[in-house]
Amino acid sequence: MKWFKKRSGEVDAVAQIEASQEQFEGKDGRPKFDDAAKPMAPGAKGFLMVLVLAGLVLLVLFVFRMSRSSDATSDRVSGLTPRIENVLPTLNLRPPRMEPAAQVESPPEPDPEPTPDPSRSLLSQLTLPGEKPLSSGDPIEQRRLKPGLRAEDSGQSSSGSITRSADSDAQADSGPMSDRLRPMRLSAAKAGFMGNRDLLLTQGAMIDCVQQTKFVTAQAGMITCYATREVRSASGRVVLIDAGTIFTGYQQSVLAHGQPRVGVVWSRLETPAGVIVNLDSPATGPLGEAGLDGQIDTHFAARFGAAIMISLISDAGNYLSNRGQGDSGQGFRFDDSQDAAKDAITSVLDHTMNIPPTLYRNQGGRIGIYVARDLDFSSVYELRTRNADTLPIQTFRIR
Repeated sequence: MKWFKKRSGEVDAVAQIEASQEQFEGKDGRPKFDDAAKPMAPGAKGFLMVLVLAGLVLLVLFVFRMSRSSDATSDRVSGLTPRIENVLPTLNLRPPRMEPAAQVESPPEPDPEPTPDPSRSLLSQLTLPGEKPLSSGDPIEQRRLKPGLRAEDSGQSSSGSITRSADSDAQADSGPMSDRLRPMRLSAAKAGFMGNRDLLLTQGAMIDCVQQTKFVTAQAGMITCYATREVRSASGRVVLIDAGTIFTGYQQSVLAHGQPRVGVVWSRLETPAGVIVNLDSPATGPLGEAGLDGQIDTHFAARFGAAIMISLISDAGNYLSNRGQGDSGQGFRFDDSQDAAKDAITSVLDHTMNIPPTLYRNQGGRIGIYVARDLDFSSVYELRTRNADTLPIQTFRIR
């Protein structure tokens, strides 16, 4: 049994004492107390307890406030009843203003004709010797017998003097300086009301449109486009022009040389509901610029091709003529041919020089319509209030 026992080694007491001494002493020989528990400052435990209690109190107050706010919110929510309200302002339609009927004045009654006095008629017939007999009362004869020649002469002389004075004043005020000193007098403008703005599309409104047909300015013709979105009234509450409205127009002028745009006038519109309005408004670009642009063909080959060909043929003839003469100075002369070529070039240029350019604009392009006058839809539409809580205004067509 002694064979299975482990032999214990020899114990060095001095080495163990030195090792334990090194654990408690540092390099400088002083004992180390790094692993020992440090004593706490007096009152630290009480301060920590106060902080913990304050945190608990704040937590309890926060939970209490949250519970009360949730209860108040639930009470308010439970007190509300679901309903639908109209937040838009109500429409107040003003009745049409009735003008008072003009009173017709009865014509004044004619004065009764005076009864002729026989005694005065007899006295009027009596005349003294050397005097002419007076008229019996006929106004034409009295006017003839009056000495009005002198009065007429005086009137003519006065009118003539007035005319001469006016002419002299005009001559005195004439001249470049007097024309510049004359002020420009403008008439006063008076403010007024437009009426019912819910059924009125005012001047200056823009309508967005998409071109339906291809546009070529070589021949005057018509053009159509479709409205891409609805157009509302001046008040912004009523749709007057629906999306899909057809606009019809025509070419206003011919494209001139150096002109990049052509004028188009839109004559009328037709809504999907069948409402027709005469527009007479100009076409603009997508940003409101006047006229329509596109790809321009200047026809350079058609205008100058024949003239260039004739001039080249003439130059070739001159070259051959000069080469045929050589040093001797003898050869063929083409003077008549040169003159004929010049005349041909002039004639060709006269016929082809003034060919106007052609503008091409494909379908599907964006076009603008500038409303040039106020459009009144009150003759075809009327407004009625339907279900004021949800839809305050509805447009109806008048049949």
